[in-house]
Amino acid sequence: MSISNVGTAQYSDAIKVLDTTRKGESARKGEAAADADRNRGDQVTISSRGNDLGRLAELAKAAPEIRSERVAELKSALEDGSLKVDSRELAAKMFKEMSLESLF
Repeated sequence: MSISNVGTAQYSDAIKVLDTTRKGESARKGEAAADADRNRGDQVTISSRGNDLGRLAELAKAAPEIRSERVAELKSALEDGSLKVDSRELAAKMFKEMSLESLF
């Protein structure tokens, strides 16, 4: 297929008409959207990240309070080397927590 006479006056006139039509349609769409926005009132849209942060905040509120006495005991045991951690038990608990998180 070949295209000839691309630079002709007819082609230029057609492009001008097309551009004018597109601009008119864009303006009408913009006015219609603005009218719809005015009639609709205020609206808030929350992103998925915002929803995730909201869920995290709810989970944090539902979490048990920090037991400062227990934290102090563990910190002291860690510092003096008397803290014994069963790595298998720790790993099992971590995997259990990870599998529970995948449910939500």
